[in-house]
Amino acid sequence: MLIFIYQEVLASNMYYGDLTCIRAVEPSDIDEVLKYWNDLNFGRLLGPPIPWSRKFLETWIEKRISADPWRDKMIELAITDKATGEFLGFVHLEDIKRPHSRAEFGISIHSPDNQSKGYGTDATRVILWVAFNILGLHSIYLDTMEDNKRAIRTYEKVGFKQVGLLRETEFIDGAYKGLLVMDILRREFEAANPDFSVKMKP
Repeated sequence: MLIFIYQEVLASNMYYGDLTCIRAVEPSDIDEVLKYWNDLNFGRLLGPPIPWSRKFLETWIEKRISADPWRDKMIELAITDKATGEFLGFVHLEDIKRPHSRAEFGISIHSPDNQSKGYGTDATRVILWVAFNILGLHSIYLDTMEDNKRAIRTYEKVGFKQVGLLRETEFIDGAYKGLLVMDILRREFEAANPDFSVKMKP
């Protein structure tokens, strides 16, 4: 019964932070995805920057539209501008584990014009609030390129802590780079963001 309650809550609501709205992924998001996912600089953040076909990305979106947090161990949501509704990117939790109550976090703000404006920080706070208060998780972790300074600043701002470095694990532009591992517990999120709350209406 509890699983069905979570599914209903996730399906029927959008989550509003200070700057962003986190909503369900829709098939119409494919055109926005295609604008950036075949961009070389953006692709470097996703892994090896190889071309993605429209068909592949349509299948990718369909899987995320139908994903159940417990059955599929993931949830993918779209990030939009709270004021204008403009599509900004995606945020997700994956590898959701019970009974350990933990998951892996990921986020992407697609257009360079929308980066360094606070959207990523706000959307991160929103999805962490959802993770802890809707899904009932206890711990969220992530990894990011060790030289991705902007992302690291964002994660630390919301309360993530650096816990380790996986050395020379990613081969990017002809060189090996390390992955920085970070995590956050529910109590640490609440301590770092005491005045933050998510609204179900704008």
